[in-house]
Amino acid sequence: MKAETARGAFGQVFDAKKVNGVGLFAGGLTGLLVLMVGVPLLMVILMSLRTGFPGEGGPLTLANFVAVYSSPGTYKVLLNTLLFASGTVLVTIAFAVPLVWLLMRTDLPLKGTIYVLMTVGILIPVFLRTIAWILLLSPRIGLVNQWATQLFGLDHPLVSLYNIPGMAFIQGVSFVPSAFFMLAAAYRTMDPSLEEAAYTSGVSKFQTFLRINIPITWPAMAGVMVYLFMSAIAVFEVPAIIGFPARILVLSALIFTSTNPPTGLPDYGLAGAYGAIMLVAGLTLAFFYVRLVQQGKKYTVITGRGYRPRQISLGRWKWAALAFVMLYLSMEVFIPFLVLLWASLLPFLQLPSAEAFAQISLNNYETIFDFVDALPFINTAILMLVVPTGTMLLAVLVSWIVVRTQVSFRGSLDTVAFLPHAIPSILLAVGLGYLGLAYRNVFPVYGTIAIIAIAHIIGWIAYGTRTTNGVMIQVHRELEEAGRVSGASTPRVLRRIVLPLVAAGIFNSWIWISMLSYREVTMALALGTRKNLVISTIVWQFWGNGWVPQVAALGVLLVLFAVLVVGILKIGFSRFGGEFGSGS
Repeated sequence: MKAETARGAFGQVFDAKKVNGVGLFAGGLTGLLVLMVGVPLLMVILMSLRTGFPGEGGPLTLANFVAVYSSPGTYKVLLNTLLFASGTVLVTIAFAVPLVWLLMRTDLPLKGTIYVLMTVGILIPVFLRTIAWILLLSPRIGLVNQWATQLFGLDHPLVSLYNIPGMAFIQGVSFVPSAFFMLAAAYRTMDPSLEEAAYTSGVSKFQTFLRINIPITWPAMAGVMVYLFMSAIAVFEVPAIIGFPARILVLSALIFTSTNPPTGLPDYGLAGAYGAIMLVAGLTLAFFYVRLVQQGKKYTVITGRGYRPRQISLGRWKWAALAFVMLYLSMEVFIPFLVLLWASLLPFLQLPSAEAFAQISLNNYETIFDFVDALPFINTAILMLVVPTGTMLLAVLVSWIVVRTQVSFRGSLDTVAFLPHAIPSILLAVGLGYLGLAYRNVFPVYGTIAIIAIAHIIGWIAYGTRTTNGVMIQVHRELEEAGRVSGASTPRVLRRIVLPLVAAGIFNSWIWISMLSYREVTMALALGTRKNLVISTIVWQFWGNGWVPQVAALGVLLVLFAVLVVGILKIGFSRFGGEFGSGS
């Protein structure tokens, strides 16, 4: 009896030591994430309170805020930002909600092909699609306006993208795949008896969609709209490519030009003051987003007994619905790619004609390395390997603590991991850049590919933990308990039991983060020097120099690489019974 009591006491002590060990590890991981996320934000606040160059010191001052808030131009920029973000959300929702209803609730044909094309749309860099639309609709060189001038003899452009509605349209279309995949779960799990009751009462499919589907999924839609608004405030590529020539500035573009002016010296103080506005807006919207997601859990659309997901027959509207989907896919994938392909095969942009077809060649592809060396390709490959590996390593550890342990502050750890989602990428990059310049002796990575990799890892840790949390929840605790009963240590249980079971989900996220690093340009531009150029920044530079054929050739190669990756992974996951998900 005494021996059993002693063994029980020893077991309790041993369990206490394990708990303390996990707690210490969780505390260390929390501290690391706080540093990774908090230091760049602290730099933004610090630079907003200083004047002069990074590292010069000097007293803290509110001069930058006075300069920002006393300027009438600031409020015009804020108005432009709000109009652009609002228009972007409206365009996205106008396409995303009908698309998700058609693909999740109806018998629309070609669903598999549509899913793949929407996935490809996510991976095509937004700045490439923007460039393609400019080549199509620019007042001066756009193919549509050239055609209209020749055909109708117009002395003014038929259409122009150089305005806020044009910017919002392009950005809104690019957000549709992300909104679609965020809304898909809400529509997929909706109880069909609600719709059937409406049909029995003689209500049409369209009225049922407006009066049943949308109200039930409104919490999910509201959360997505807040997320999209938060993203639209922070985006840089479309406002820069279209807004700069039209002199339409938004907040993200103003922060970038403050630290990377076309002429003169950078003003980090002003960038910090503008960044403080964006930071407050991002954190506020993130708070409302989390609240909306939590409120959405109160809306139950799966009834339990008798629940059977059922597709709605479109009947004679099937082909009209398919035409709507093809219209969207044309704007998202087909038209931009065909415009880039056409421009890449010619010495200069021109309308299709017998003379133009006679000039078609692969010369722009063959001479790419006459304009760029191998370094950007090597740097891009480094990002595609290092960033997803580092991000998923942190994500797995965070998710394991949040989902699988009883550490008291695991909720705080999850919140810290989600926080980068609320930080605009331009702000994160500017903060890291200031840190690298001001404290180069302590943080000697400015101008290297390492600082871009760090920015990417911080930026996508929220995505990594959200996806890993989902797959980690599916592993039952009994499996880990069985391993511990067999005498396996906690690291061994994690390595030998948990990781193999969630490997497919982790690999899926690894691939998506790798492709997101491949297409990202905002942070790479803000932190770029001659030594850490990547492919996306090279394309940006080519466009700035007016090298349209070279931009188009590199753009086509970027798109084809994304399509190749998606195709290979789709085939691989289907053979092994997995599912290739989406990024954001």
